[in-house]
Amino acid sequence: MAVKLRLRRMGRTNAAFFRLNAIDSRSPRDGRVIEELGYYDPRNKDQGKQFVAKLDRCRYWLDVGAVPSETVSSLLKKSGVEHKSLRLPRPGKPKAAPAPAAGAEGAAAPIEKKEEAPAA
Repeated sequence: MAVKLRLRRMGRTNAAFFRLNAIDSRSPRDGRVIEELGYYDPRNKDQGKQFVAKLDRCRYWLDVGAVPSETVSSLLKKSGVEHKSLRLPRPGKPKAAPAPAAGAEGAAAPIEKKEEAPAA
């Protein structure tokens, strides 16, 4: 079972707030929770009350291998919880390889003709 730290959307339309949860990665966003760790209220004017979390429990889950979502990762870093960010590339179109530079190794360089001096 892989555990993720992610936000669960709550509140009413256009007035959302979020609960920070440790949750099984296979369950839906608002599905069954393993442990509630705090909340995030982006509408709160007081910066100190916007994000409130049990930081010791967050560290515990990160130490046992839980992977935070991108938003949770940035919120935890702002709160002073250091952790590795396992940012994986998003699925989609593969990026095209850049064309080799003109003077790069392996690139075919144009052949220059040398002009010979006229015979005397």
